[in-house]
Amino acid sequence: MNQAKDSESKIKSKSMGTISPSSKPISISLLLLLLHHPKRIESLAPNPQPKNQQSKTPSILRKLRSHIPSNYPFSLPWYEKGLQFSCTGCGKCCRVDGDVWLSPEEIPRIMHFLEENHDSNNDSLSLKKFRERYVKAEIFSPDCHDNEDAEALTSQTWMCLKREEGACIFLDRSSNKCGIYDVRPVQCRTYPFWPSLLESPDDWFGEAVVPDDVEIIEDVDVEGGPLGQLRYWSPELGGCEGIGFDGRYERENENDGLNDGDDKNALNPMQEQVEIVAREEIMAKMKAAKRHWKRFPIQEIKESSWFL
Repeated sequence: MNQAKDSESKIKSKSMGTISPSSKPISISLLLLLLHHPKRIESLAPNPQPKNQQSKTPSILRKLRSHIPSNYPFSLPWYEKGLQFSCTGCGKCCRVDGDVWLSPEEIPRIMHFLEENHDSNNDSLSLKKFRERYVKAEIFSPDCHDNEDAEALTSQTWMCLKREEGACIFLDRSSNKCGIYDVRPVQCRTYPFWPSLLESPDDWFGEAVVPDDVEIIEDVDVEGGPLGQLRYWSPELGGCEGIGFDGRYERENENDGLNDGDDKNALNPMQEQVEIVAREEIMAKMKAAKRHWKRFPIQEIKESSWFL
């Protein structure tokens, strides 16, 4: 009898690990309750939090979900505690091989921004001029091709930006910054928090690259994530310097002011500047990127050359 109880108290799965009594497995009935009555579960809290404090304190629902093993339905995302990311301003995401597609509603905003914030060359920027200067391809319905009314075009046209000297046409070469940063496309605004990069830790850390002036020490194990081979950025493979992870690097630049006896942990420039992005912000950007990608009308392009 005791052996039967012991076997029932431990469930083994190749893909999901071992669930013991200490991990407090969730029953099927409770999973259904989580799915269909989340508000009722919240009402069971002994001291309900005011609305302005709810985001700071884990809800009962999230606490219950935290006991569900990963890969099970309703489990918390693997990035529940946030992710290390801080833009370094390297501008490499603007130089990667690939296309940037503007959704219909983004076109008028960018046109207006160019008229208001750039030189006189963009005064009274017509749709025709915008196409000629900045667009290499577009998807539109035949009856709107010659339409100069941006609002009439809003619900019909997607435009693909030109590249210039191996970079997005809006990259300012003098400052190495986006020339339309305040109204940059959703595709750019949400990177690197794209659905394809958040599917697993492998996908996320696989996007991380080491700055060009940092030497990779091959014999040092990298902690903090299931990383593959550390690598540098390239136009073909892309990558993001701002994605942080534990590891040790050695600057190739001799002018960094570091001596041979300095602590090697201090040689990690990514650790010095990386911030933690909260789950809420991660999910908001991921969902925005997913909606943007799903709306794109040509499935063949989404499957072959453009995915988020």
